[in-house]
Amino acid sequence: MNCPYCKSELKEGTTVLTFQMDEGKIIVVKDVPALICEQCGEESINLENSKVVEKLVQKAVADGITMGFIEYNHAA
Repeated sequence: MNCPYCKSELKEGTTVLTFQMDEGKIIVVKDVPALICEQCGEESINLENSKVVEKLVQKAVADGITMGFIEYNHAA
């Protein structure tokens, strides 16, 4: 698969996603599986992983977390 921006090759890796929620809440999800461009560094995650991240963030907010880190591999 190639990068949609620079057309270089995408490699499997991980990324960190940061979510700034209402009322100043910040949730960071670490080690999310991603495809990363070797040349420009553009990162993308697939729909399945995106849905998992969304559920993790929603659960953290529902649990009353105002600032926290979630490790994808341990929580998913």
